[in-house]
Amino acid sequence: MADETTTTAQEVEADQTEKDWKAEYEKMRDHMRDWEKKAKANQGAADELEKLKSEQMTEQEKAIARAEAAENELAAIKAEQARTDAAMRIANSTGVPLEMLLFCTDEEAMTDFAKTYAKETHVSSAPSALGGSRIIRGNDKPMDNGQIFAEYAQEFFK
Repeated sequence: MADETTTTAQEVEADQTEKDWKAEYEKMRDHMRDWEKKAKANQGAADELEKLKSEQMTEQEKAIARAEAAENELAAIKAEQARTDAAMRIANSTGVPLEMLLFCTDEEAMTDFAKTYAKETHVSSAPSALGGSRIIRGNDKPMDNGQIFAEYAQEFFK
């Protein structure tokens, strides 16, 4: 009984080593390229269909489409502002730097992060005069998130 298990394991290992992996790779690459060509052809057809649809739209339909796009953009701006407001509120109440909370996606994630951060770093519940969250003013130089985090890390690990 044990010999059958050993033989089976050896056969499987032999099959895997005998497989021509280069040929398998070439086969999959050719298959991928076929699908890529089909996708590009379909994209061209989709673009042409969209162009025909937009040409056939009336002025009223075009105005409605523009209004819907503007409403969607406004909703995205409001959601981002609400997220920023929540981050500022949590930063002020917990002492966690605002820049670190802005990486979170929603208020619950910010709260969870702030609790964990405060526990790990022993931050007081209110920001101190020397540390805490950085107040972003209109005259601050514009920085992306990576620069903000790098600046914070330099100050934190002094």
